[in-house]
Amino acid sequence: MENGWDVTVAKIVRKYNLTEVIKLYAGEVDTVRKLDAIPDIRKLCRSWLKKLPPVRGNDEEKSHLYRENGNEIFRSRKSPHVALEAYSKAIFAAPRGSPALAMAHANRAIVLMSLKRHREAYQDCQLALDGAYPVENRLRVMFRQAECALQMRDRDGLERALEGIEKVAERQTLASFEEERYKRLQQLAEMIAISEIPPDSDDSVLNLPELEEKSDSIHGRFIVTKEEIKTDAPIVQEKAVSFVPVYDPRGSSEIPPFDCQYCGDVNIIPFPCASCGRACYCSVACCKEHSDLHRYECPGYEKHLWYMIGIAHLGMRSFLDGFGSSTEKLDVLQECTAEKMFQYVSDKSESEHKEYPYGKVFRLVTNLDKMSLSDMIQYSLTAYMLSIYLSEFTQFFNNLGDKTSVMPKEEWFLYSSAVILRHIGQLVCNGHAINELRVCTASENNCLEVDSFNIKAGFLHRCFESTRVFTGIFPQISMFNHSCDPNIRNCFSKSTLTVYATRDVEAGGEIFNCYGPNFRLMSREDRKSALKQQYCFDCSCTRCSAATDEAYEMYERYKCPFAKCSKQFIVAQNVDPFEKDIKCPMCRRIIDCSCFQIIATGMSSEREASYEDFEEALKAYNNCKRILSQYHETKITLAHMLFIQYLPFAGLDERCLSALKKLAHEFVQIREQRFGMMSPEYVVACFYLLDLLVIESKCEGAFSVDSDSATIVEQFKKAIEIFGHGTRTRVMQYIKAHLG
Repeated sequence: MENGWDVTVAKIVRKYNLTEVIKLYAGEVDTVRKLDAIPDIRKLCRSWLKKLPPVRGNDEEKSHLYRENGNEIFRSRKSPHVALEAYSKAIFAAPRGSPALAMAHANRAIVLMSLKRHREAYQDCQLALDGAYPVENRLRVMFRQAECALQMRDRDGLERALEGIEKVAERQTLASFEEERYKRLQQLAEMIAISEIPPDSDDSVLNLPELEEKSDSIHGRFIVTKEEIKTDAPIVQEKAVSFVPVYDPRGSSEIPPFDCQYCGDVNIIPFPCASCGRACYCSVACCKEHSDLHRYECPGYEKHLWYMIGIAHLGMRSFLDGFGSSTEKLDVLQECTAEKMFQYVSDKSESEHKEYPYGKVFRLVTNLDKMSLSDMIQYSLTAYMLSIYLSEFTQFFNNLGDKTSVMPKEEWFLYSSAVILRHIGQLVCNGHAINELRVCTASENNCLEVDSFNIKAGFLHRCFESTRVFTGIFPQISMFNHSCDPNIRNCFSKSTLTVYATRDVEAGGEIFNCYGPNFRLMSREDRKSALKQQYCFDCSCTRCSAATDEAYEMYERYKCPFAKCSKQFIVAQNVDPFEKDIKCPMCRRIIDCSCFQIIATGMSSEREASYEDFEEALKAYNNCKRILSQYHETKITLAHMLFIQYLPFAGLDERCLSALKKLAHEFVQIREQRFGMMSPEYVVACFYLLDLLVIESKCEGAFSVDSDSATIVEQFKKAIEIFGHGTRTRVMQYIKAHLG
């Protein structure tokens, strides 16, 4: 998708004929020097950056409106979660340092206390008190903060809150009820043991095999195991050296995703940076820990720059994360240039990469010399523009200190451009998507109970969406070569990736990852094309070398419903049974596809679905099955439509419940066949069955989970382990609360 930067790049390339200026890639520093030799390019990049409009919330009136909306919703006691969302929007909209910002934090603390989220409420109270909260109302915020500390049994926090109340009492006389409340809190503080608040953690010690890096002229660097690995055994665990959020266009103008940019926690109560109002954190502590790096990204967030440049943001983050450790002990360098500095860091990374994480990143391949010239030039201009951003909008180059005695700022500018370019080139072929289950917003779909963060009965399938939340760099795991039939699977927990074996791997066997094109999800032709375009190699894995593409085609085959034919076949990609009938290529007869259209029409209809409609839709689905092979992917589309429309009726009619349960079993079976049990797709498919079982448990009469469903539930409890601790906890609590 084109954006303002893409257009600017195209203009620069045409105006200065850069395809002739940079005819051949000759290294990162050489490339950026050629760009820097054309002064107008720097002016154009600077001009583009300056024209980017600010997106930081700076509307006190809008913040007040959000806050008043939250107040009204909270007073109605109908949906504290929608009120919570409104208060968070008020925080994002408020100008930095404004009374509106302080009041939004204070009001959000109230609803968080009602939902028993005392840790976040305590921090909201502190932010209100540290900000421009009205003096006449500060005492009540202090009491709220003290109550939060008491509920957490945080003696230190309670004593700090009481100190604030005491200072107020020295200046003014407390009301009698305030005096009594203050004394009660003092007494309770003495009863609390010394604060011992254990951190949330699900870290466990894994027994990992010894791996070995090898290299040859055909495969490049790759990883083998020095010992046998059994199926489902862990292979490696690695924390991302750098990661950045994935930007959702649906939320780009209002609020960013609620994920912590420092620790990688997801579905958080957001504490945004007070300056840019865009970078999110799960706590004030994480915000402070990230501040040394974030100060160089903060102006970019205010301009929405990172959203516009995609993967290049991770290139910038990698550069900032590694700059300090990679540029130590520079006294060995004399009369240094950008070329010499780049070579110094490269040599250091190659020889010392085992000692520091960034060295493992810097030595990864880039493919800048193999990709198309137009792509390489675009990445080069982006890296160059980002150095201009660091120079013009941050203090990065002014904070170099004694490093300028080794090399002048202008050389540091070129060096920085070259390193950012290197990282962009690396991340195009080495970046990892970090997947999680994201909770839907309360205003879109309020799936949570009124008095807690527990999921309502029957709402699990509406609560979560499997999506990519971060893009990260895991240098050791990036060393795994590709196979369209990998022998590993990934499990993410915050910013940590644990890799498990999907089948036995003998000692000396190579560890294979899948870079995206999987043999069950894409045809061989499409896989090879995608890998060639992005990763610049011709795949010759066992699946791409096989005589047939059977494993992919089994999910795409139609079958002729006429008894005299009954043959299976693949239709052209532009043939859609939801739009028109299809023709059997064997018997040449027209196959009636109105059954597909009946279900699709019901999904798009503005009138509310009824149980009578379900009977017709179920009949249509059974007719669709006559035309689709056993594991055809279109069955998933159809089943999803039926669940969305008719699952709410499951508790009203036994036949509807029974039919949907049967459909859910089929849904799960198809997902397990294509993606495997330990996959996000399988987990999400199970949500429908779990909800139907919960609904069944609420109906009148005796209830017990049937044996087939019980087997899936047990499999699901294992499959949910692919997601982080917070997600697992919420889903397992749902199962325990409703199914035992």
